[in-house]
Amino acid sequence: MLWSEVRDLFPNQFVLVEELKSHYEDNKLHVEEVAVIKPIPDPKAAWKELFSAKNERFVYHTSNENIVVEVRDKPMIRRASQNNAWIRLAGL
Repeated sequence: MLWSEVRDLFPNQFVLVEELKSHYEDNKLHVEEVAVIKPIPDPKAAWKELFSAKNERFVYHTSNENIVVEVRDKPMIRRASQNNAWIRLAGL
């Protein structure tokens, strides 16, 4: 599902999503398509969901027009592969 469609279905709230399609540009991850796992109406619950999210799942707020996440290398960890070596902090 495109992010614009998610924003229309769940206006002004947090959603737990799974990244389906994205690309990297200038040390930023631009997410194009997501699968909605569930809406999260309570901001405190959004924090809990964010910190327990794994793999390609993350929490983002639909007030954001696009999903663009700054990507940073994890300090003190040797990069094994691009997917394992990134920290993603999304939309909070």
